[in-house]
Amino acid sequence: MIKYQYPCTENISLNGFGEYLEHEIGMPRRNIQMFANELNTTFGTSFLTLTNSGSSANLVAALAMAEKIKYANKPMTAVASGFTFPTTISALLMAGFEVKLIDVEPEGFNLSVDRLMDEPVPPSLIALTHFLGFPCDMNRICEYAHNKGALILQDACETLNLTTSNGIPYFSLGDITTWSFYHPHHLSSYGGGAVITLNQEDFILSDSIAHWGRACKCHIDERLCSVPDGPAHQFTYERLGVNVEMSELNACFGRWQLRNWSIIEEKRKQNYAILYNRLKDCPNLKVWAMPQIGGSPFVFPVMLRNGMTIYDAYRILSAQGIEIRTLMGGATCKQEAYLGKITFDNQMNALAMTDKTFFVGIHHTLSSENVEFVADAIAGV
Repeated sequence: MIKYQYPCTENISLNGFGEYLEHEIGMPRRNIQMFANELNTTFGTSFLTLTNSGSSANLVAALAMAEKIKYANKPMTAVASGFTFPTTISALLMAGFEVKLIDVEPEGFNLSVDRLMDEPVPPSLIALTHFLGFPCDMNRICEYAHNKGALILQDACETLNLTTSNGIPYFSLGDITTWSFYHPHHLSSYGGGAVITLNQEDFILSDSIAHWGRACKCHIDERLCSVPDGPAHQFTYERLGVNVEMSELNACFGRWQLRNWSIIEEKRKQNYAILYNRLKDCPNLKVWAMPQIGGSPFVFPVMLRNGMTIYDAYRILSAQGIEIRTLMGGATCKQEAYLGKITFDNQMNALAMTDKTFFVGIHHTLSSENVEFVADAIAGV
């Protein structure tokens, strides 16, 4: 593997974490509970279940939505975007959904609402990905879902603090939302994720799935728990479940990072601005202005308009020590893992972007000087 001088992400400094950990580690689940509470306070969530990864969060969310759809006696059908992270598709398949990919917007990253509205049979679940941290058109999607009786799962693992122009958090616009605290993402717990729901019923459902399918609810509210006391109290299960709770160590690291959240976000926005201001007038490139979404995007995407492919750009930029990456593997329909397992429309827009669009990092660990060097190098491609 190439060691890049200008990677998409640098290492997070651990200076001071040992002392923080020694002070904060304590009773089992203490940091898990406190991290959840602190996230609720910071971002305005109320019902949040911590998991050991964003992918695990997507699996819990998919299983939760599957249970609700089966209970409503509706078909197990879901649509997702032409650009969707692989474990999101895998989670839907594992939960029993028939998955169809809907193409993205022209020169965009998210599910085309126009294409969705053309579907002859509406799905029971709309699985959205705010791809690379760029927001879906939630106003139109929510209107469509309301009219068709569809549930909405938002994979927001490449975002964190998405809000509308009116300050309304995106997680409040669907039925269930997932976050990721993977190292390169907005907030790191060095591995972790979260499932956000909007009411206690769905919170209990998600929490149970994430904790073996257990029936006990004492950790939420003893008044809600109907499991008899006795030696089997913690070992009574009411549904199929998995064991994907975040660890105490990851929760403690997440708490430590959250203390600097405003500094982290400001640095990410500064890095994005450096790249955008340098490249926005380059005639052979297309770049996207930072959307007005409250938070920052995940990375900085670049589309080549000079006939070159991303592999041409890779050869030029990697020779200068610069790391670039594809759009998470590009059009999902081309991935061998899903051939014969999903259906899709013509994916014209996703396919057109796949071979000529890449991204570079804006992570808060990257220095302004290094980001400026990357911007100048891309301008010369």
